[in-house]
Amino acid sequence: MPTDNVPEGDAIMTRDANLSRDEELILRDIRALLDQLQLDHDHSLTMQSNLTEDLGVDSLALVELCDQLERTFEVSLPDEVFLTATTPQHWWEAVTVARGGASSVRDVDPSSGASPPGPTSASERVIAISKRLWSLVVGRASRDARAGRAVSNSPSSGARSILYALYAWALLIPFSLAIWSLAVLPMTLPQRRSAGRAVARGTCRALGLSVSVDGELPTSERPSVIAANHSSFIDGLMLYVYLDQPLTFVSSTDMEHQFLVGRIMRGFGCVFVDRGRAERSATSVEQLVNTIRGGLHLLIFPEGSISAQPGLRVFRLGAFEAASSSNCPVVPVGIRGSREVLRPGSFWPRRGAVRISVGEPVLPAGNEFSDRVVMRDRVRDAIATLCVDDDF
Repeated sequence: MPTDNVPEGDAIMTRDANLSRDEELILRDIRALLDQLQLDHDHSLTMQSNLTEDLGVDSLALVELCDQLERTFEVSLPDEVFLTATTPQHWWEAVTVARGGASSVRDVDPSSGASPPGPTSASERVIAISKRLWSLVVGRASRDARAGRAVSNSPSSGARSILYALYAWALLIPFSLAIWSLAVLPMTLPQRRSAGRAVARGTCRALGLSVSVDGELPTSERPSVIAANHSSFIDGLMLYVYLDQPLTFVSSTDMEHQFLVGRIMRGFGCVFVDRGRAERSATSVEQLVNTIRGGLHLLIFPEGSISAQPGLRVFRLGAFEAASSSNCPVVPVGIRGSREVLRPGSFWPRRGAVRISVGEPVLPAGNEFSDRVVMRDRVRDAIATLCVDDDF
């Protein structure tokens, strides 16, 4: 059992006959986090303490707690734990469920927009996508209602939407093939970037998308970590095409070996790291730091992935550890309107206006955990401000 290897010399807590060893380990890890954040000076922590309301733990610091508990108990906790675990008791229950092998994917409400495990072979993926596209055309009205969008009852309005979606896919399929071809052709990365941006800009114009940019990135002489909110699959494309400086994507290793998207990302110089583990992986952090020191801007979505629910979610620490380790600024970027163009989990594109706002760089204050938390708070607040007028 993983916890049997914990040295007795580790001061877990003063032993309580009413607590199991696992509960004591939960309290030990939470106590260590509170000490780092200089909270709970009177040591009032119990299994029923509300970490946010009673003890003042910022929700972003819970990411560090989640990682520590995963290390302690050698489990993988689902992202949903941040929405439900408010007390040490809740975290202990989440660890217990994870140990039992419960699948967070199967427990997801189908109406939430989350996707179940997908097909593995190329032919199955093609069939699944085809079925998905057809179901979107047939059942659009009911899905729009569930998403809370106002849908016109006019038959002509629905017909126009269907025709636009079909027109969009008629353009996007050859666009994807063109970008994939650029990724595999023997070209330099700057040549691929220039050609890919030209193709993408022409496609956006043909789709009737309006894209505006407010602000500028630092030049490549001052490489930075670019942190942006993530609410649509088109976010990365919009930033890569319309921001004025070359960007290097950071993505999950899960994407690296996908046939179409993975090959495109490799061809355009993407850096792949373990999702949500950069802050505790020396190899991943070193890879990011070396990329920055090589004079390249790193584009990171600190939320890790997109969600069907609007609003900023918890930020992961990897981007901020990389910035602190390389002593470079983090530039907050807010993206508005992309969710309305293509919602998460949807293959139903719409016309719309995408607005990209570049904020002021946030400089690292130090390399301690508490310094990274402060930096992450400041960047998250800045991104929220840049998106204040949008349901991102």
